[in-house]
Amino acid sequence: MRTGLKALTRVALPVVVLAGGLVLPALPAGAAPVRYEAENATISQGLVESNHAGFSGTGFVNNDNVAGSYVEWTVNAASATSNAVLAFRYANGGGANRPLDITVNGNLVSNDLAFPSNGWTNYQSVTINAALNAGSNTIRATGATATGGPNLDALDVDTAPVPGRGNPQPPANVSTGWSIPWAVSFLPDGQSALVTERDTFRVFRAGLNGSKTQVGTVPNSTTTGGEGGLMGVAVSPGWNGSSDQDVFFFHTSNDGGAQANRIVRMSFNGTTLSNRQIIVNNLPASRFHNGGQLKFGPDGFLYATTGDAQNTSLAQNLNSPAGKVLRFTRTGAAAPGNPFNSLVYSYGHRNAQGLAWDSAGRLWSAELGNVSTDELNLILPGRNYGWPQCEGNCGVSGMENPKRTWTTAEASPSSLAIVNDTAYVAALRGQRLWRVELNGTSAGATTAHFNSFGRLRSVVKVPGANAIWIGTTNADGNGGQGPGSDRILRSEIR
Repeated sequence: MRTGLKALTRVALPVVVLAGGLVLPALPAGAAPVRYEAENATISQGLVESNHAGFSGTGFVNNDNVAGSYVEWTVNAASATSNAVLAFRYANGGGANRPLDITVNGNLVSNDLAFPSNGWTNYQSVTINAALNAGSNTIRATGATATGGPNLDALDVDTAPVPGRGNPQPPANVSTGWSIPWAVSFLPDGQSALVTERDTFRVFRAGLNGSKTQVGTVPNSTTTGGEGGLMGVAVSPGWNGSSDQDVFFFHTSNDGGAQANRIVRMSFNGTTLSNRQIIVNNLPASRFHNGGQLKFGPDGFLYATTGDAQNTSLAQNLNSPAGKVLRFTRTGAAAPGNPFNSLVYSYGHRNAQGLAWDSAGRLWSAELGNVSTDELNLILPGRNYGWPQCEGNCGVSGMENPKRTWTTAEASPSSLAIVNDTAYVAALRGQRLWRVELNGTSAGATTAHFNSFGRLRSVVKVPGANAIWIGTTNADGNGGQGPGSDRILRSEIR
């Protein structure tokens, strides 16, 4: 075991005197994050090294490849807090996840916290929230497997997360009796929404008051025996039921006898759907990896996600619409300013299904990984997001790294909403809702919520309210429950 001075701070701070006369800085409420270097912490079964560039301070801790190796920091808070942000700065070029168990004052606060491979010099932070006591706190990061932990560079501690963002409150039922509600799009008044059911092809108008009325189906819809069917829905931002009746759907269909994913425009007068017209045709379909999200952006154009249709080469092929984020007009034409003079806005996607914009108009997307890593990406026009060369963080020149990653067991993200510059990501296999604070172009504090509702498929902001709707998808083949077992929930953000 190796020990040293516990903290390196960036600002002048009050101090706390510990037993034995050791003087350490206290972390006052409202201070900027304070960095505690790993090389100055208590180290068990690890060495301080400096042979990989990019570290802060004087080096990093190379943990031994054994379960139980750890780095332990002493952190002092001027007052107790229930929501401190702990950001573990690390590098991992080992090619595989090196999870850590995180304890605070001896209490396990994160089990098998993922530290995916990201290269030995590409330092990133994995962030959790935890309670701290007033005075001295012990924070230990312990290797959870025989591979030990990643190279740990520092621990950044913030006792005052960005105010005003809020946290999701325990959800309540909006309506029940659903069968795989896939997507939700609110009408402009914010009092009701259109909801699609993937396998029944039905479309409902669902109200804030719990009302639920079927308004029709999308004709020519088919299943793929897996993840295809009736998926995304986008109500025109100017919909009024008379002069503007446009509603758009992303679905698998059999027009002309050929199964493909298509984007169609229909008319909705407030009670009934009619007049289906194809605007984007022949998007590759497969049993799995169909993408399917469809939303209007703040620029007034439609955006859609497409999967690679289980043909990985299509994601890098700019002549194919598969494995892409698409951007187009209401008639299905390429939107002005698209980077390749086609529908393609970004490429190299495996199976993106979440789309949302932050307060600055930046586009974010949640994407399902293959066997190891799911992603939260900042989408920029013309950029390559790496699939199939990369899953998760990518060391290939010209390919973008995700801003946040999870293991596929933790997430399998299917939808994304942003409220007060905080992303809410619905997880299928992970059966929880992830909350990620967005800080400009980076992803910050990340916490998990609501792990008792099963598989979560959709999440969308309620217009005019600090609240979200969340749809479950337990009536599918993976959820194991019968038809009508799904529900739509509402969570206030405060």
